[in-house]
Amino acid sequence: MRILFLTSTLPRFSGDQQAPFVLEQASAWKKARPSDDVFVLAPHDKQAAKEEKTDDINIFRFKYMWPEGYQTLAYPAILPNLREKPTRALQIPSFVAAQYFAAKRLIKMHDIDLVYAHWIMPQGLVAYRLHQSMNVPYILQNHSSDLAVFEKFGGMGHRLARTVLRKATAFFCVNSNQQAYAQSILPDIDSHVLPMGLALDPDEAKSSYSVEECAYAFGTISRLSRKKGLHHLIAAAERLAEEGKTFPIAIAGDGEEAETLARIPDRANIQFPGFLSGRQKQEFFAKCFAMAFPSVSDKGDSEGLPVALLEALASGKPVIASPDTNITLLPEWTAIRECVTFLEEPADVNAFADALKSTLALTPEDVATRAKLLRETIGRYRWDRLIEEYLEIIESRLTRGPAVNASR
Repeated sequence: MRILFLTSTLPRFSGDQQAPFVLEQASAWKKARPSDDVFVLAPHDKQAAKEEKTDDINIFRFKYMWPEGYQTLAYPAILPNLREKPTRALQIPSFVAAQYFAAKRLIKMHDIDLVYAHWIMPQGLVAYRLHQSMNVPYILQNHSSDLAVFEKFGGMGHRLARTVLRKATAFFCVNSNQQAYAQSILPDIDSHVLPMGLALDPDEAKSSYSVEECAYAFGTISRLSRKKGLHHLIAAAERLAEEGKTFPIAIAGDGEEAETLARIPDRANIQFPGFLSGRQKQEFFAKCFAMAFPSVSDKGDSEGLPVALLEALASGKPVIASPDTNITLLPEWTAIRECVTFLEEPADVNAFADALKSTLALTPEDVATRAKLLRETIGRYRWDRLIEEYLEIIESRLTRGPAVNASR
């Protein structure tokens, strides 16, 4: 089988800050099914090669503005770019058209059997048009609030969303809220809740169960954007510093909020190690006693389910997590609930400070007990295991047609 992944974001070069989960999934697919040919089509950028091959994955990038220096919509992420400069919306029609025609060429050139669209808007729309014009089946993967974009166009958008969902061969969501939203649009859709997997090896991210033996009391790693709630983490650390309680906290990553966040700390010991990947990321997890994920919804921009959160859980780390991480939507939530410090409202500085203190008060025995349960429970999300769950559904769906209930 020959599969073409469509995405609006992909690492542009080695060490790039872009989220790598689409490439990681493609690589996991190739390892699980060596006889399949896997292709990825992503937006071009002046820092990226137009064609390359990595981990036996064929990567192509489409240009959507000329000259190429005008391509400012896709990286680091479309929504923050539009907020920074709303006129970038003028690039959207050429983005969609360029992706469609580039995908069409690849389908003809490589005799593609299946299109896998990450994000329903715009890649799902492109996949639907390809299905119309070339009769190629497609899969949809919803990550955040992109399906809601269709609703902004009223009845016409709602009908288009229904059609795009109905014609899909398989439909995946990273949490059950996304599934419920899709079902509100198309009640009989046959959907599946599966998060993106873990490339990090939890066994290599283990650290001491004692905070004194770790370089950082707390760590977090993500794209540094407003929805990650990291300003609340810094505020809580500042509150404790005012009480004379300081400890090292590391905020790893890069993004549009990097400079703003770096200016906030006054008394707190906050370090910014920058963007980390591969071995550096493994080492960072090992240096952290606990991890904090204080995500918040920011003007409609919300999390799906942070991969770094799953990595922290699978590594057995003490974790602080907010409702907007969607951790409660994990099927395993009931089993791991007592292993997580749940932060109802990250903006409540006192509550956040208390969460930091209570996590630091855990005994080595407490941490070890939690770690054992977390590693056993969340280990299913390692890509080498999770990809089989995806493939079992996809391969069975390819013989059944669109992702609506057979009883319809």
